[in-house]
Amino acid sequence: MDAFFVVVAGLVMAGLGIRLVYIARAEPRERMLHAYSQQVGLALVPEIVPELSRRIYRRERAGELGSMAGLVVGVAAVIVLHGSTSPWNALFVIMAMTVGSTIALIVNDSRSAWAPVSDTPRLARSTSPILADYVTRLDRTFSLGLLALATLGYIAVLAVIAINPERAFDDVSVRTILWPAGLLLALSAASALVTWASANALLGRGQPASTFIELAWNDAFRSTTLRSLVGIPGIIAAVSACVLFFSLSDGIDLPAPGSVGEILVGSFTIMGPILLVGLVSWSVTSLRNRNTTHYLRRLWPETAAELDRHRRGPSADSWPDEGSQAKTSA
Repeated sequence: MDAFFVVVAGLVMAGLGIRLVYIARAEPRERMLHAYSQQVGLALVPEIVPELSRRIYRRERAGELGSMAGLVVGVAAVIVLHGSTSPWNALFVIMAMTVGSTIALIVNDSRSAWAPVSDTPRLARSTSPILADYVTRLDRTFSLGLLALATLGYIAVLAVIAINPERAFDDVSVRTILWPAGLLLALSAASALVTWASANALLGRGQPASTFIELAWNDAFRSTTLRSLVGIPGIIAAVSACVLFFSLSDGIDLPAPGSVGEILVGSFTIMGPILLVGLVSWSVTSLRNRNTTHYLRRLWPETAAELDRHRRGPSADSWPDEGSQAKTSA
């Protein structure tokens, strides 16, 4: 195990711990709440600010603890698998941290979704929202698209190794190349099923609220969680493909100039960074205003129209009257 890798992991863990202590203070929590308000396009109504502040803190704390757990699991897995200075180690740990953080957010949201509901009057919709109301088609398609591309890439590599052009794989331990990426690919496929089931289970639960602004904030939190959830299969699939390409590039040692082996190494070396750029671009795109306020346009069109006009977020007065929305039993 590379000592530098362990030191960096320790520094990251220390940084996460420091941030965990920092966000427990009142001032950072207030800044986080205002930033989140701008992100999701909702007003901070004074009556519910204390509860929103507590929810933001619980979410941030859960995300930090999940990232720390993912870091520990990722580093432990690299150590158990006798990892060295291979560049995919860092990718694997980042993936573990992302997945750990998302799982922690789901657990945090599930606690409120499955909490006992009081008998006090509350609002409900005449129709239940679906996943498309919270997550854009681009986010859903991109994640599953990465899974499909990684699967096709893995199948293509299996075919190339089976053909073994110009005996490029005679001196290569094929098992060490295929099984780490294959395991991650299988994990990605399994996570696609698990995330689908988890999303439907979460959507099947109500969101108790006594006012429309409370219900809209519940939608905002649920939208953020579901957008993170649907991204898990794509993230794991992209890391799987990167691991495969890096492993193949390392496995084929000094191929003959102009040979098929040299072409394979060149293509695999190029595809890894391309996947990383695509993954980063997707992450940045998913944070744009059109994505973070997608739920408003589907569930609260009047507020979305007001947001488009002002671009600074709606005021509390822009919310529809209580009697203008349908009330049904939840």
